[in-house]
Amino acid sequence: MTVQTKTEDCPVCQSSDDAGPGSDLVYGWIGCELCQRWFHPSCVNLSPHEIETISEYHCPDCAPKHGPSVLKRKSSRSRKKIDYIALNEGQQLREIDKHPHIDNFKMFENDRPLENLIYVVRPEVDGNESGLVTDSKLTQIIFETQLKRPILVPACNPALPNYKNCYDLTFNFPKMTVDQIAEEVGLDKELPVMDVLTQNNSPNWTLGKWRDYFKLKAQDRDRIRNVISLEVSQTKLNDKIELPKSVLDIDVVNKIFLACKSELEAHGIEKPKVSKYILMSVKDSFTDFHVDFGGTSVYYTILQGHKQFLMFPPTKRNLAAYEKWCLSDDQNSFWFGDLVPPTKPGKEPIDPAYMNNGVKIDIDAGDLLILPSGWIHSVYTPCDSVIVGGNFLNMLSLKNHLEVYKIEIDTKVPEKFKFPNFIKVIWLIGWFVMKNNNLTEFELECLSSLIPFYKSQLQDIENIDTADKYHKRIINRIKNSLPTSVIGKPADFVAEFERWYFLQTKKRKYDDM
Repeated sequence: MTVQTKTEDCPVCQSSDDAGPGSDLVYGWIGCELCQRWFHPSCVNLSPHEIETISEYHCPDCAPKHGPSVLKRKSSRSRKKIDYIALNEGQQLREIDKHPHIDNFKMFENDRPLENLIYVVRPEVDGNESGLVTDSKLTQIIFETQLKRPILVPACNPALPNYKNCYDLTFNFPKMTVDQIAEEVGLDKELPVMDVLTQNNSPNWTLGKWRDYFKLKAQDRDRIRNVISLEVSQTKLNDKIELPKSVLDIDVVNKIFLACKSELEAHGIEKPKVSKYILMSVKDSFTDFHVDFGGTSVYYTILQGHKQFLMFPPTKRNLAAYEKWCLSDDQNSFWFGDLVPPTKPGKEPIDPAYMNNGVKIDIDAGDLLILPSGWIHSVYTPCDSVIVGGNFLNMLSLKNHLEVYKIEIDTKVPEKFKFPNFIKVIWLIGWFVMKNNNLTEFELECLSSLIPFYKSQLQDIENIDTADKYHKRIINRIKNSLPTSVIGKPADFVAEFERWYFLQTKKRKYDDM
């Protein structure tokens, strides 16, 4: 087969440009062995993978008379594509189209039926008199479980063909293709694209370039890549995506800015933009174990495709193992699941919702998953998939949010990978609840975590001179993040909040008598 760069015109497009329509310069031209004419591979619908299989090319005009192109002899021994980039960087020999942890992921099996590990919404159990699962019922489930276990709502998206007509839930997740997303957001939009093998972002990607990559056949993709952080709240898609009402009802950032938006914006405080992400994952994408920034909870729904989650609850021992794993030199060499100690009754006080040895969940198009705060999880994609998801802080999970923040400090997570303005938001929560006292008993109990957190931060600021260089940067960032124009002098605010909290808990006790 003859493949090279030529300067004569392609018989199909009449262009002498080396790069034919939609092609790349790896295979600029392909020559017919019979008529000796040269074609752009893209003009005769040949992919790089197909070109690799051809020994003698016959063009569309010659093939009907002389037979199809002659293919190379194929060895019965399968050949593995090696990741030479990783090899050159001194990492272990591995395949380029398979993350080394996928086999471990696939082998994991739940030790109990899924219904005993998470809350699966069932219309026959959770439906009202008309058999419908409503917003109020889903919110009730969230509060009854205290958002400690994953909640799965199967086939609940009316925009998709597998919708089960037994839901009355308020949200809008329209069916969208990658082409439609690219057109709505903009082909020139820069976006972070993860290289699945290294778990690092690749530079110089636009949404247009990503669209073209996503549409390639699996065998024609140079590497496995994944988009997991395209936030679209400032694009045309913002008005087309509506979060579940039950999520908005418990999202404390949404509550604060819904009630106090003008006041906060007058002080230059803007709402963090973390609630509307588009994820686009090609077949065999894999995101290694992680905890979402700030220990945020997550809503997650698939528009097309399929996903698998493997997750471990945020017990004290699991989080310690996670922190150790994060600090290891080469996470690709260690399967996090091997570091997780088995959960056994009596070993340590464990919340009943966390009494498991890991949970594996399959999520199909149309399903809605609500992932609780702090759960350590990895995600595998068995087929090309498009997803909408978002992160949210909530008062039910304050203790976890603050614990994960500490882990992020200890593991030196870069600022760009943290929840935007996390410290500012945490201090605004105390300010907000004193202005708008509409809390459940459990939410009030959860607020107790704020008092030692506030005091600890003030103490760190006071003792900054004794801190090392890294922690001085952290403390200065904390000091600059305090919303003093809203809360006033931090020490006075903490004293006021502590008095308010004491009076509220005392009042609740008297009311219960």
